[in-house]
Amino acid sequence: MSSPIESWTAPPPLEKLDHERIAALLGQYAPVQLVIPVAQLAAGDRAALADLVEAGRWIDRIFWKQRSPAGSQLSELVLDHKRRLPTDLRRLLRLNFGPWNGFDRDRPFLGTEPRPSGGGLYPPDLTRAKLERYLREHPSERQAFVSRTSVIEEESGRLRAIPYSDAYRQELAQIRHSLIAASEKATDTGFRRFLRARAEGLASGELHGSEALWINDVQDSPIDVAIGPYEVYDDDRMGLKAAYESTVLVRHSARALDQLEQIAPEVERLMPGALTSAGGRRRIVMGVYDVVHVAGLTNMGGKAVAATLPNDEDIRTHVGARLLLFRNVIAAKFGPIVKQIAGRVLRADQLQFVREDAFLEHTLLHESAHALGTCFVWRQGVVTKTTINEALGERYSSIDECRADLVAMVYLDLLTRRGVFPSQMRSVAAITFVANLMRSLRFGVGDAYSEGAAITFSHLLKCGGVALEADGRLAVDVEATHRGLGQLAARVQAIATTGDYAAAGELCGELTTIPPEVHRLLKRLDGIPIDLEFVFEDQPD
Repeated sequence: MSSPIESWTAPPPLEKLDHERIAALLGQYAPVQLVIPVAQLAAGDRAALADLVEAGRWIDRIFWKQRSPAGSQLSELVLDHKRRLPTDLRRLLRLNFGPWNGFDRDRPFLGTEPRPSGGGLYPPDLTRAKLERYLREHPSERQAFVSRTSVIEEESGRLRAIPYSDAYRQELAQIRHSLIAASEKATDTGFRRFLRARAEGLASGELHGSEALWINDVQDSPIDVAIGPYEVYDDDRMGLKAAYESTVLVRHSARALDQLEQIAPEVERLMPGALTSAGGRRRIVMGVYDVVHVAGLTNMGGKAVAATLPNDEDIRTHVGARLLLFRNVIAAKFGPIVKQIAGRVLRADQLQFVREDAFLEHTLLHESAHALGTCFVWRQGVVTKTTINEALGERYSSIDECRADLVAMVYLDLLTRRGVFPSQMRSVAAITFVANLMRSLRFGVGDAYSEGAAITFSHLLKCGGVALEADGRLAVDVEATHRGLGQLAARVQAIATTGDYAAAGELCGELTTIPPEVHRLLKRLDGIPIDLEFVFEDQPD
Protein backbone atom coordinates (compact mmCIF):
# COMPACT_ATOMS: atom_id res chain seq x y z
CA MET A 1 0.00 0.00 0.00
CA SER A 2 1.35 3.44 -0.93
CA SER A 3 1.86 6.09 1.71
CA PRO A 4 -0.11 9.38 1.61
CA ILE A 5 3.00 11.24 0.46
CA GLU A 6 3.52 8.78 -2.40
CA SER A 7 -0.12 9.04 -3.44
CA TRP A 8 0.16 12.84 -3.61
CA THR A 9 3.47 13.09 -5.41
CA ALA A 10 3.64 10.12 -7.77
CA PRO A 11 3.05 11.22 -11.40
CA PRO A 12 -0.62 10.44 -12.05
CA PRO A 13 -1.44 8.05 -14.91
CA LEU A 14 -2.67 10.35 -17.67
CA GLU A 15 -5.43 7.93 -18.70
CA LYS A 16 -6.93 8.07 -15.19
CA LEU A 17 -7.17 11.85 -14.95
CA ASP A 18 -10.68 13.31 -14.90
CA HIS A 19 -10.02 16.11 -17.39
CA GLU A 20 -13.62 17.34 -17.29
CA ARG A 21 -13.44 17.82 -13.53
CA ILE A 22 -10.07 19.56 -13.77
CA ALA A 23 -11.50 21.91 -16.42
CA ALA A 24 -14.54 22.61 -14.22
CA LEU A 25 -12.34 23.46 -11.24
CA LEU A 26 -10.18 25.75 -13.37
CA GLY A 27 -13.40 27.42 -14.51
CA GLN A 28 -13.82 28.71 -10.97
CA TYR A 29 -11.02 31.16 -11.74
CA ALA A 30 -10.98 34.06 -14.20
CA PRO A 31 -7.42 34.43 -15.58
CA VAL A 32 -6.33 38.06 -15.26
CA GLN A 33 -3.11 39.73 -16.35
CA LEU A 34 -2.97 42.70 -14.02
CA VAL A 35 -2.36 46.12 -15.54
CA ILE A 36 0.64 47.71 -13.84
CA PRO A 37 1.92 51.23 -14.62
CA VAL A 38 5.65 50.43 -14.44
CA ALA A 39 6.68 52.84 -17.22
CA GLN A 40 6.44 55.75 -14.77
CA LEU A 41 9.03 54.15 -12.48
CA ALA A 42 12.73 54.97 -12.39
CA ALA A 43 15.04 52.33 -13.85
CA GLY A 44 16.31 51.40 -10.37
CA ASP A 45 12.82 50.73 -9.08
CA ARG A 46 11.94 48.61 -12.12
CA ALA A 47 15.09 46.55 -11.52
CA ALA A 48 14.24 46.24 -7.81
CA LEU A 49 10.80 44.87 -8.69
CA ALA A 50 12.46 41.90 -10.42
CA ASP A 51 14.40 41.10 -7.23
CA LEU A 52 11.22 41.35 -5.16
CA VAL A 53 9.43 38.96 -7.51
CA GLU A 54 12.34 36.54 -7.16
CA ALA A 55 11.99 36.71 -3.36
CA GLY A 56 8.33 35.78 -3.87
CA ARG A 57 9.29 32.59 -5.66
CA TRP A 58 11.10 31.45 -2.51
CA ILE A 59 8.09 32.47 -0.44
CA ASP A 60 6.12 30.03 -2.62
CA ARG A 61 8.53 27.23 -1.70
CA ILE A 62 8.02 27.87 2.01
CA PHE A 63 4.24 27.95 1.63
CA TRP A 64 4.25 24.63 -0.23
CA LYS A 65 5.92 23.17 2.88
CA GLN A 66 3.38 24.82 5.16
CA ARG A 67 0.43 23.49 3.16
CA SER A 68 1.31 19.83 3.64
CA PRO A 69 4.03 17.45 4.88
CA ALA A 70 4.58 16.51 1.22
CA GLY A 71 4.91 20.14 0.15
CA SER A 72 8.51 19.94 -1.02
CA GLN A 73 7.83 16.93 -3.24
CA LEU A 74 4.60 18.45 -4.56
CA SER A 75 6.32 21.70 -5.51
CA GLU A 76 9.04 19.81 -7.34
CA LEU A 77 6.38 17.87 -9.24
CA VAL A 78 4.72 21.12 -10.35
CA LEU A 79 7.89 23.09 -11.07
CA ASP A 80 9.78 20.32 -12.89
CA HIS A 81 8.67 20.68 -16.50
CA LYS A 82 10.39 17.46 -17.45
CA ARG A 83 7.59 15.64 -15.63
CA ARG A 84 4.69 14.74 -17.91
CA LEU A 85 1.99 16.77 -16.20
CA PRO A 86 -0.84 18.17 -18.33
CA THR A 87 -0.87 21.96 -18.35
CA ASP A 88 -4.37 22.18 -16.85
CA LEU A 89 -3.45 19.90 -13.94
CA ARG A 90 -0.21 21.83 -13.33
CA ARG A 91 -2.19 25.08 -13.16
CA LEU A 92 -4.73 23.64 -10.73
CA LEU A 93 -2.04 22.23 -8.44
CA ARG A 94 -0.26 25.59 -8.46
CA LEU A 95 -3.47 27.52 -7.68
CA ASN A 96 -4.19 25.34 -4.64
CA PHE A 97 -0.60 24.58 -3.57
CA GLY A 98 -1.45 20.91 -3.74
CA PRO A 99 -4.17 18.47 -4.86
CA TRP A 100 -6.90 19.93 -2.60
CA ASN A 101 -9.64 22.29 -3.71
CA GLY A 102 -9.41 25.42 -1.57
CA PHE A 103 -12.98 26.39 -2.56
CA ASP A 104 -14.35 23.07 -1.28
CA ARG A 105 -12.87 22.62 2.21
CA ASP A 106 -9.63 21.23 0.76
CA ARG A 107 -11.27 18.11 -0.64
CA PRO A 108 -8.82 16.21 -2.89
CA PHE A 109 -9.19 16.57 -6.66
CA LEU A 110 -6.29 14.19 -7.30
CA GLY A 111 -6.21 10.90 -5.43
CA THR A 112 -8.26 10.33 -2.29
CA GLU A 113 -5.98 11.42 0.56
CA PRO A 114 -7.35 14.42 2.51
CA ARG A 115 -5.08 17.33 3.32
CA PRO A 116 -3.71 16.86 6.85
CA SER A 117 -5.33 19.29 9.26
CA GLY A 118 -2.76 21.97 10.01
CA GLY A 119 -0.72 21.05 6.94
CA GLY A 120 2.99 20.81 7.59
CA LEU A 121 2.87 22.91 10.76
CA TYR A 122 1.98 20.24 13.35
CA PRO A 123 2.43 16.51 14.02
CA PRO A 124 -0.48 14.71 12.30
CA ASP A 125 -2.10 13.45 15.53
CA LEU A 126 -1.74 16.61 17.65
CA THR A 127 -5.15 17.80 18.85
CA ARG A 128 -6.00 21.08 20.55
CA ALA A 129 -6.68 19.19 23.80
CA LYS A 130 -3.34 17.40 23.64
CA LEU A 131 -1.48 20.67 23.00
CA GLU A 132 -3.27 22.45 25.87
CA ARG A 133 -2.45 19.57 28.19
CA TYR A 134 1.22 19.71 27.17
CA LEU A 135 1.33 23.48 27.77
CA ARG A 136 -0.22 23.10 31.23
CA GLU A 137 2.51 20.60 32.05
CA HIS A 138 5.27 22.78 30.50
CA PRO A 139 4.17 26.40 31.09
CA SER A 140 7.64 27.80 30.38
CA GLU A 141 7.32 26.62 26.76
CA ARG A 142 3.93 28.21 26.09
CA GLN A 143 5.21 31.34 24.35
CA ALA A 144 7.28 29.33 21.87
CA PHE A 145 4.41 26.94 21.09
CA VAL A 146 1.68 29.55 20.57
CA SER A 147 4.00 31.80 18.58
CA ARG A 148 2.75 32.66 15.09
CA THR A 149 6.20 31.79 13.77
CA SER A 150 7.04 28.30 14.96
CA VAL A 151 6.49 24.80 13.59
CA ILE A 152 5.52 22.15 16.15
CA GLU A 153 7.24 18.79 15.76
CA GLU A 154 7.26 15.59 17.78
CA GLU A 155 10.44 13.65 18.41
CA SER A 156 10.66 10.53 20.60
CA GLY A 157 7.27 11.36 22.10
CA ARG A 158 8.28 14.91 23.09
CA LEU A 159 6.82 18.00 21.43
CA ARG A 160 9.10 20.85 20.45
CA ALA A 161 8.62 24.23 18.80
CA ILE A 162 10.98 25.04 15.90
CA PRO A 163 11.28 28.74 14.97
CA TYR A 164 10.48 29.50 11.34
CA SER A 165 13.97 30.96 11.00
CA ASP A 166 15.34 27.43 11.59
CA ALA A 167 12.60 25.43 9.86
CA TYR A 168 12.92 27.38 6.58
CA ARG A 169 16.56 28.45 6.85
CA GLN A 170 17.51 27.59 3.25
CA GLU A 171 14.60 29.44 1.64
CA LEU A 172 14.98 32.45 3.94
CA ALA A 173 18.65 32.75 2.97
CA GLN A 174 17.58 33.08 -0.68
CA ILE A 175 14.90 35.62 0.24
CA ARG A 176 17.48 37.60 2.20
CA HIS A 177 19.75 37.67 -0.87
CA SER A 178 16.93 38.96 -3.12
CA LEU A 179 15.80 41.65 -0.69
CA ILE A 180 19.34 42.96 -0.25
CA ALA A 181 19.73 43.02 -4.05
CA ALA A 182 16.51 45.05 -4.32
CA SER A 183 17.73 47.43 -1.61
CA GLU A 184 20.76 48.28 -3.74
CA LYS A 185 18.56 49.38 -6.68
CA ALA A 186 15.43 50.99 -5.20
CA THR A 187 15.31 54.80 -5.22
CA ASP A 188 13.59 55.56 -1.90
CA THR A 189 15.94 55.81 1.08
CA GLY A 190 13.39 54.61 3.64
CA PHE A 191 12.41 51.64 1.48
CA ARG A 192 16.05 50.64 1.01
CA ARG A 193 16.56 50.77 4.78
CA PHE A 194 13.44 48.66 5.32
CA LEU A 195 14.50 46.03 2.77
CA ARG A 196 17.85 45.55 4.47
CA ALA A 197 16.19 45.25 7.87
CA ARG A 198 13.53 42.89 6.54
CA ALA A 199 16.16 40.70 4.89
CA GLU A 200 18.00 40.27 8.20
CA GLY A 201 14.78 40.01 10.22
CA LEU A 202 13.30 37.20 8.12
CA ALA A 203 16.57 35.27 8.30
CA SER A 204 16.94 35.71 12.07
CA GLY A 205 13.27 35.55 13.07
CA GLU A 206 13.36 39.01 14.68
CA LEU A 207 10.66 40.85 12.73
CA HIS A 208 9.64 43.74 14.99
CA GLY A 209 12.33 46.19 13.91
CA SER A 210 11.61 45.84 10.21
CA GLU A 211 7.83 46.03 10.81
CA ALA A 212 8.28 49.37 12.58
CA LEU A 213 10.41 50.69 9.71
CA TRP A 214 7.78 49.54 7.19
CA ILE A 215 5.06 51.44 9.04
CA ASN A 216 7.04 54.61 9.68
CA ASP A 217 9.51 55.03 6.79
CA VAL A 218 8.13 53.51 3.60
CA GLN A 219 4.83 55.21 2.74
CA ASP A 220 6.37 57.54 0.13
CA SER A 221 8.24 54.86 -1.82
CA PRO A 222 7.01 54.37 -5.43
CA ILE A 223 7.34 50.59 -4.97
CA ASP A 224 6.62 48.42 -1.95
CA VAL A 225 6.39 44.85 -0.72
CA ALA A 226 4.50 43.09 2.05
CA ILE A 227 6.57 39.98 2.71
CA GLY A 228 6.71 37.56 5.60
CA PRO A 229 4.51 35.33 7.79
CA TYR A 230 1.25 37.18 8.37
CA GLU A 231 -2.19 35.53 8.20
CA VAL A 232 -3.33 32.45 10.13
CA TYR A 233 -6.23 31.54 7.80
CA ASP A 234 -4.62 28.33 6.56
CA ASP A 235 -4.02 26.91 10.05
CA ASP A 236 -7.24 24.92 10.40
CA ARG A 237 -5.81 22.91 13.32
CA MET A 238 -5.24 25.61 15.96
CA GLY A 239 -5.62 28.92 14.14
CA LEU A 240 -2.24 30.06 15.47
CA LYS A 241 0.45 29.69 12.80
CA ALA A 242 1.10 32.40 10.20
CA ALA A 243 1.53 31.52 6.55
CA TYR A 244 4.24 33.10 4.42
CA GLU A 245 3.14 35.48 1.69
CA SER A 246 4.47 38.19 -0.57
CA THR A 247 2.70 41.02 -2.39
CA VAL A 248 4.81 43.28 -4.62
CA LEU A 249 3.25 46.71 -5.19
CA VAL A 250 3.46 49.95 -7.16
CA ARG A 251 2.08 52.98 -5.33
CA HIS A 252 -0.88 54.58 -7.09
CA SER A 253 -2.10 57.42 -4.92
CA ALA A 254 -2.53 58.38 -1.28
CA ARG A 255 -5.60 58.94 0.80
CA ALA A 256 -5.94 60.38 4.30
CA LEU A 257 -7.84 58.71 7.13
CA ASP A 258 -8.62 61.99 8.89
CA GLN A 259 -12.38 61.99 8.19
CA LEU A 260 -12.66 58.31 9.07
CA GLU A 261 -10.91 58.73 12.41
CA GLN A 262 -13.27 61.54 13.40
CA ILE A 263 -16.09 58.99 13.54
CA ALA A 264 -14.05 56.20 15.17
CA PRO A 265 -14.81 57.26 18.79
CA GLU A 266 -18.55 57.09 18.07
CA VAL A 267 -18.22 53.52 16.78
CA GLU A 268 -16.12 52.73 19.84
CA ARG A 269 -18.88 53.95 22.17
CA LEU A 270 -21.40 51.70 20.40
CA MET A 271 -19.11 48.63 20.36
CA PRO A 272 -16.17 48.81 22.82
CA GLY A 273 -12.97 47.53 21.27
CA ALA A 274 -14.20 47.98 17.69
CA LEU A 275 -12.38 51.14 16.62
CA THR A 276 -9.96 52.76 19.03
CA SER A 277 -8.58 56.10 17.91
CA ALA A 278 -5.13 55.92 16.30
CA GLY A 279 -3.47 58.37 18.64
CA GLY A 280 -0.15 58.51 20.42
CA ARG A 281 2.48 56.15 19.09
CA ARG A 282 -0.02 54.22 17.00
CA ARG A 283 -0.13 55.01 13.29
CA ILE A 284 -2.42 53.76 10.55
CA VAL A 285 -0.73 54.49 7.24
CA MET A 286 -2.98 54.03 4.23
CA GLY A 287 -2.03 53.75 0.59
CA VAL A 288 -3.59 52.77 -2.73
CA TYR A 289 -1.51 50.38 -4.86
CA ASP A 290 -1.42 48.28 -7.97
CA VAL A 291 -0.42 44.66 -7.40
CA VAL A 292 2.56 43.49 -9.45
CA HIS A 293 3.06 39.96 -8.10
CA VAL A 294 1.76 37.74 -5.31
CA ALA A 295 3.19 34.57 -3.78
CA GLY A 296 2.47 32.14 -0.99
CA LEU A 297 -0.89 32.40 0.78
CA THR A 298 -1.87 35.53 -1.17
CA ASN A 299 -1.77 33.55 -4.42
CA MET A 300 -4.05 30.73 -3.20
CA GLY A 301 -7.83 30.72 -3.48
CA GLY A 302 -9.60 34.07 -3.23
CA LYS A 303 -7.26 36.98 -3.93
CA ALA A 304 -7.20 39.86 -1.46
CA VAL A 305 -8.53 43.27 -2.53
CA ALA A 306 -6.81 44.88 0.46
CA ALA A 307 -4.70 44.08 3.50
CA THR A 308 -3.98 45.48 6.94
CA LEU A 309 -0.54 44.41 8.12
CA PRO A 310 1.34 43.41 10.18
CA ASN A 311 -0.83 41.18 12.36
CA ASP A 312 1.50 41.05 15.35
CA GLU A 313 -0.60 42.36 18.23
CA ASP A 314 2.24 44.18 20.01
CA ILE A 315 3.26 45.99 16.82
CA ARG A 316 -0.39 46.88 16.08
CA THR A 317 -0.89 48.23 19.59
CA HIS A 318 2.33 50.17 20.09
CA VAL A 319 3.45 51.11 16.56
CA GLY A 320 0.51 50.79 14.17
CA ALA A 321 -0.21 49.19 10.82
CA ARG A 322 -0.24 49.68 7.07
CA LEU A 323 -3.62 49.68 5.31
CA LEU A 324 -3.14 48.69 1.67
CA LEU A 325 -5.87 48.97 -0.98
CA PHE A 326 -5.24 47.05 -4.22
CA ARG A 327 -6.79 49.20 -6.93
CA ASN A 328 -6.25 46.90 -9.91
CA VAL A 329 -7.55 43.83 -8.04
CA ILE A 330 -10.71 45.67 -6.93
CA ALA A 331 -11.35 46.69 -10.55
CA ALA A 332 -10.67 43.16 -11.81
CA LYS A 333 -13.21 41.66 -9.39
CA PHE A 334 -16.06 44.13 -9.44
CA GLY A 335 -17.30 44.01 -13.04
CA PRO A 336 -16.65 40.37 -13.97
CA ILE A 337 -17.68 38.91 -10.59
CA VAL A 338 -19.60 41.16 -8.15
CA LYS A 339 -21.75 42.88 -10.79
CA GLN A 340 -22.44 39.60 -12.58
CA ILE A 341 -23.51 37.95 -9.32
CA ALA A 342 -25.84 40.83 -8.55
CA GLY A 343 -27.46 40.48 -11.97
CA ARG A 344 -28.44 36.89 -11.23
CA VAL A 345 -29.56 37.11 -7.60
CA LEU A 346 -30.94 40.58 -6.88
CA ARG A 347 -34.34 42.02 -7.70
CA ALA A 348 -34.08 43.87 -11.00
CA ASP A 349 -34.92 47.34 -9.65
CA GLN A 350 -32.09 47.10 -7.09
CA LEU A 351 -29.29 46.36 -9.56
CA GLN A 352 -28.67 50.08 -10.14
CA PHE A 353 -27.49 50.36 -6.53
CA VAL A 354 -24.62 47.87 -6.93
CA ARG A 355 -21.65 50.19 -7.41
CA GLU A 356 -17.88 49.92 -7.38
CA ASP A 357 -17.44 52.98 -5.13
CA ALA A 358 -19.47 51.27 -2.38
CA PHE A 359 -17.42 48.08 -2.84
CA LEU A 360 -14.23 50.13 -2.46
CA GLU A 361 -15.45 52.16 0.54
CA HIS A 362 -16.58 49.04 2.39
CA THR A 363 -13.22 47.41 1.66
CA LEU A 364 -11.45 50.45 3.12
CA LEU A 365 -13.60 50.46 6.25
CA HIS A 366 -13.29 46.68 6.66
CA GLU A 367 -9.52 47.07 6.74
CA SER A 368 -9.84 50.06 9.10
CA ALA A 369 -11.77 47.81 11.48
CA HIS A 370 -8.85 45.38 11.43
CA ALA A 371 -6.32 48.17 11.91
CA LEU A 372 -8.12 50.07 14.66
CA GLY A 373 -9.72 47.22 16.60
CA THR A 374 -8.39 45.95 19.91
CA CYS A 375 -5.91 43.06 19.71
CA PHE A 376 -6.03 41.79 23.30
CA VAL A 377 -8.80 40.19 25.35
CA TRP A 378 -10.64 42.35 27.88
CA ARG A 379 -11.67 40.83 31.21
CA GLN A 380 -13.97 42.93 33.44
CA GLY A 381 -12.86 46.09 31.67
CA VAL A 382 -9.15 45.31 32.00
CA VAL A 383 -6.93 44.54 29.01
CA THR A 384 -5.12 41.22 29.47
CA LYS A 385 -1.96 39.87 27.85
CA THR A 386 -3.94 37.19 25.97
CA THR A 387 -4.44 37.94 22.30
CA ILE A 388 -7.90 37.51 20.77
CA ASN A 389 -6.32 35.17 18.22
CA GLU A 390 -4.99 32.88 20.96
CA ALA A 391 -8.29 32.95 22.87
CA LEU A 392 -10.48 32.12 19.86
CA GLY A 393 -8.05 29.65 18.29
CA GLU A 394 -9.25 28.08 15.05
CA ARG A 395 -12.48 30.14 15.26
CA TYR A 396 -10.58 33.43 15.25
CA SER A 397 -10.27 34.06 11.50
CA SER A 398 -13.98 33.56 10.73
CA ILE A 399 -15.06 35.70 13.69
CA ASP A 400 -12.55 38.44 12.87
CA GLU A 401 -13.52 38.66 9.19
CA CYS A 402 -17.21 38.67 10.13
CA ARG A 403 -16.52 41.38 12.73
CA ALA A 404 -14.62 43.58 10.28
CA ASP A 405 -17.40 43.30 7.69
CA LEU A 406 -20.04 44.29 10.23
CA VAL A 407 -18.11 47.09 11.92
CA ALA A 408 -17.34 48.49 8.46
CA MET A 409 -21.05 48.73 7.65
CA VAL A 410 -21.82 50.41 10.99
CA TYR A 411 -18.91 52.76 10.32
CA LEU A 412 -20.09 53.53 6.77
CA ASP A 413 -23.64 54.20 7.97
CA LEU A 414 -22.38 56.70 10.56
CA LEU A 415 -20.16 58.41 7.99
CA THR A 416 -23.15 58.75 5.66
CA ARG A 417 -25.34 60.17 8.42
CA ARG A 418 -22.57 62.70 9.19
CA GLY A 419 -22.46 63.83 5.54
CA VAL A 420 -19.05 62.35 4.63
CA PHE A 421 -20.84 60.29 1.94
CA PRO A 422 -24.00 61.35 0.04
CA SER A 423 -27.28 60.17 1.57
CA GLN A 424 -27.88 57.69 -1.27
CA MET A 425 -24.85 55.74 -0.03
CA ARG A 426 -26.99 54.05 2.65
CA SER A 427 -28.98 52.21 -0.04
CA VAL A 428 -26.00 51.70 -2.31
CA ALA A 429 -23.86 50.33 0.53
CA ALA A 430 -26.52 47.92 1.84
CA ILE A 431 -27.37 46.43 -1.57
CA THR A 432 -23.76 46.23 -2.75
CA PHE A 433 -22.86 44.57 0.56
CA VAL A 434 -25.47 41.84 0.05
CA ALA A 435 -24.18 41.16 -3.47
CA ASN A 436 -20.65 40.93 -2.08
CA LEU A 437 -21.83 38.50 0.64
CA MET A 438 -22.99 36.19 -2.14
CA ARG A 439 -19.52 36.42 -3.68
CA SER A 440 -17.88 35.49 -0.37
CA LEU A 441 -20.26 32.57 0.27
CA ARG A 442 -18.88 30.87 -2.84
CA PHE A 443 -15.40 30.53 -1.30
CA GLY A 444 -16.71 27.41 0.46
CA VAL A 445 -17.07 26.00 3.95
CA GLY A 446 -13.83 26.30 5.88
CA ASP A 447 -12.86 29.63 4.33
CA ALA A 448 -12.80 32.46 6.88
CA TYR A 449 -14.47 34.99 4.56
CA SER A 450 -17.13 32.48 3.53
CA GLU A 451 -17.95 31.48 7.11
CA GLY A 452 -18.08 35.12 8.17
CA ALA A 453 -20.42 35.87 5.24
CA ALA A 454 -22.62 32.87 6.17
CA ILE A 455 -23.05 34.21 9.71
CA THR A 456 -24.04 37.64 8.40
CA PHE A 457 -26.29 36.41 5.59
CA SER A 458 -28.17 33.99 7.87
CA HIS A 459 -28.76 36.80 10.35
CA LEU A 460 -30.09 39.10 7.60
CA LEU A 461 -32.53 36.38 6.52
CA LYS A 462 -33.75 36.05 10.11
CA CYS A 463 -34.10 39.77 10.80
CA GLY A 464 -35.74 40.65 7.46
CA GLY A 465 -32.80 42.51 5.96
CA VAL A 466 -33.00 40.24 2.92
CA ALA A 467 -35.91 38.14 1.68
CA LEU A 468 -36.34 35.57 -1.06
CA GLU A 469 -39.11 36.58 -3.44
CA ALA A 470 -41.39 34.24 -5.41
CA ASP A 471 -39.02 34.18 -8.39
CA GLY A 472 -36.13 33.15 -6.13
CA ARG A 473 -34.35 36.51 -6.27
CA LEU A 474 -33.24 38.51 -3.25
CA ALA A 475 -34.91 41.73 -2.14
CA VAL A 476 -32.92 43.96 0.21
CA ASP A 477 -34.72 46.01 2.85
CA VAL A 478 -32.18 48.80 3.37
CA GLU A 479 -33.34 49.94 6.81
CA ALA A 480 -33.73 46.40 8.17
CA THR A 481 -30.30 45.51 6.77
CA HIS A 482 -28.55 48.40 8.54
CA ARG A 483 -30.47 47.70 11.76
CA GLY A 484 -29.70 43.98 11.64
CA LEU A 485 -26.03 44.52 10.85
CA GLY A 486 -25.71 46.85 13.83
CA GLN A 487 -27.26 44.26 16.17
CA LEU A 488 -25.04 41.46 14.92
CA ALA A 489 -21.96 43.70 15.00
CA ALA A 490 -22.44 44.34 18.70
CA ARG A 491 -22.74 40.60 19.40
CA VAL A 492 -19.68 39.61 17.35
CA GLN A 493 -17.61 42.47 18.72
CA ALA A 494 -18.40 41.37 22.27
CA ILE A 495 -17.28 37.81 21.47
CA ALA A 496 -14.01 39.12 20.04
CA THR A 497 -13.30 41.63 22.80
CA THR A 498 -13.86 39.07 25.57
CA GLY A 499 -12.15 36.22 23.68
CA ASP A 500 -15.20 34.01 24.31
CA TYR A 501 -14.29 30.72 22.58
CA ALA A 502 -17.56 28.99 23.52
CA ALA A 503 -19.73 31.88 22.33
CA ALA A 504 -17.82 31.95 19.04
CA GLY A 505 -18.62 28.26 18.60
CA GLU A 506 -22.29 28.85 19.40
CA LEU A 507 -22.50 31.68 16.88
CA CYS A 508 -20.83 29.62 14.15
CA GLY A 509 -23.07 26.64 14.90
CA GLU A 510 -26.19 28.80 14.90
CA LEU A 511 -25.62 30.85 11.76
CA THR A 512 -23.14 29.20 9.39
CA THR A 513 -25.71 26.74 8.00
CA ILE A 514 -27.12 28.15 4.78
CA PRO A 515 -30.77 27.17 4.06
CA PRO A 516 -31.55 25.06 0.94
CA GLU A 517 -33.22 27.94 -0.91
CA VAL A 518 -30.00 29.97 -0.70
CA HIS A 519 -28.02 27.00 -2.00
CA ARG A 520 -30.41 26.98 -4.97
CA LEU A 521 -29.74 30.67 -5.42
CA LEU A 522 -26.00 30.02 -5.40
CA LYS A 523 -26.50 27.44 -8.16
CA ARG A 524 -27.68 30.30 -10.36
CA LEU A 525 -24.13 31.60 -10.24
CA ASP A 526 -22.67 28.60 -12.07
CA GLY A 527 -20.49 29.87 -14.89
CA ILE A 528 -19.46 33.03 -13.05
CA PRO A 529 -15.87 32.68 -11.77
CA ILE A 530 -15.47 32.42 -8.01
CA ASP A 531 -12.27 34.42 -8.07
CA LEU A 532 -9.18 35.35 -10.07
CA GLU A 533 -6.12 33.56 -11.36
CA PHE A 534 -3.27 36.04 -11.67
CA VAL A 535 -1.24 35.49 -14.81
CA PHE A 536 2.27 36.90 -14.66
CA GLU A 537 4.34 37.58 -17.75
CA ASP A 538 7.19 35.28 -16.73
CA GLN A 539 4.94 32.53 -15.31
CA PRO A 540 5.51 29.10 -16.90
CA ASP A 541 2.57 27.15 -18.27
